[in-house]
Amino acid sequence: MAPMAVALILGWRLVTVSRAQQLPRPSLSLHPSQGLSLGDTVILRCHLPQLASRIQLCQDQRRTSCMDKYEMQDVADFYICTKREHAGTYRCQYQVQKPLKTSEKSDPVELVVTG
Repeated sequence: MAPMAVALILGWRLVTVSRAQQLPRPSLSLHPSQGLSLGDTVILRCHLPQLASRIQLCQDQRRTSCMDKYEMQDVADFYICTKREHAGTYRCQYQVQKPLKTSEKSDPVELVVTG
């Protein structure tokens, strides 16, 4: 029974260390923020608290519909020409190289498409 107790303690310690080293959360905004119709172009803008080498935007309901940018920047614009399947909730996150870390996801932004 002693090895199991050690594993639990080590697991707790790893969680504590990783939380202490998390990157600040990005924010996501929508431009224009309302009044979108089918075929309109919308910009989902991910604002980063620091420079990042990779920025990812994902639609919550469709994990396969993620978009990536690989540039050192603190803002990333993702352009979408809207279709019905683009409606939904989006979040962004970013990654830095040294040391290699990935941020938490941003708060959600809802893309509503009418017409």
